[in-house]
Amino acid sequence: IAAEIVGAVLKFPPLWEAASKGAKEKMIKRAGDLGVDWQREVESLRCATDWEKALADATDDAVLASTPAYYKTSFHAYPEGNLGWAPAHEVEVAAVAVHAVTFSDDGKTLDANGDEMLRRGYHDAQALGMNAIGGPDVRANSIRTIVDVGCSSGLSTRELVRAFPDATRVVGIDLSPHFIAVARHALATRRDGDPPGWGVSFAHAAGERLPFEDGSVDLVSSCLVFHELPSDAAAAVIADAFRALRPGGYFTMMDMDPTAPAFERIANNVFAFTAFKSTEPYLEQYASLDVQDVVRAAGFEARVETLPSSPRHRTIVAR
Repeated sequence: IAAEIVGAVLKFPPLWEAASKGAKEKMIKRAGDLGVDWQREVESLRCATDWEKALADATDDAVLASTPAYYKTSFHAYPEGNLGWAPAHEVEVAAVAVHAVTFSDDGKTLDANGDEMLRRGYHDAQALGMNAIGGPDVRANSIRTIVDVGCSSGLSTRELVRAFPDATRVVGIDLSPHFIAVARHALATRRDGDPPGWGVSFAHAAGERLPFEDGSVDLVSSCLVFHELPSDAAAAVIADAFRALRPGGYFTMMDMDPTAPAFERIANNVFAFTAFKSTEPYLEQYASLDVQDVVRAAGFEARVETLPSSPRHRTIVAR
């Protein structure tokens, strides 16, 4: 019932604008409560380089021309969706704010390390799932080439490098050339303590059309992407992952768990769901998608592991 009400409400542009504006203001305030100066962080990045040149270098004109319609809608309270500088420059500070309550029992207590804990939790669950399917040494012995689908600014790519130190090639891809430009800048200016940059690259590409030959990849990973996909695009991404993977290669993903009590509480609260839905246009399609069925239909083995990676997120592993 809540979903039906929210869907009707958000069809009116002024109401969508109010809901999305409120959602973003909440995130900016939460960042401040964590001691993070949203505006200062973003302004520092804006002034860091010649972004228009970086965008030109990052953009694949053929990919840009074939950007699917579903990707051209608004996301995360940005009317331009992911195809702009505001989302690209704000994504990392937003991740800190959004995930600050991920491990909170009451959904209110803030932890500035929530985003890092969530991403590390993904790779802990990923390791358990891969070991359950392929044995305890599978990550060290067989994972050399990795693709990070929907890499955004490279946060998830950097965690893959940490999780798979024996990998020789890690490629982050994203449909937003703005995100790719930011990811490349972060790689070029990495600081002490960051993962090594050798073997890491970023490319403007679609998850449905990976720029890799058949059977050439050991692991296709996707972190916090599938809730931003309509169901047909999600199936296409999984199908192309299967094509690109070598026999015995792995597909893993981490995203919200629609069966988690925290998700169900939001879904049943009209006010909370309105704010959430205003920033996530394909949320209902994701929540109703049986990812395991889609994975098996793409050709993966019948055994598909689903493990918790936080109280609100799940990790799915398939071979």
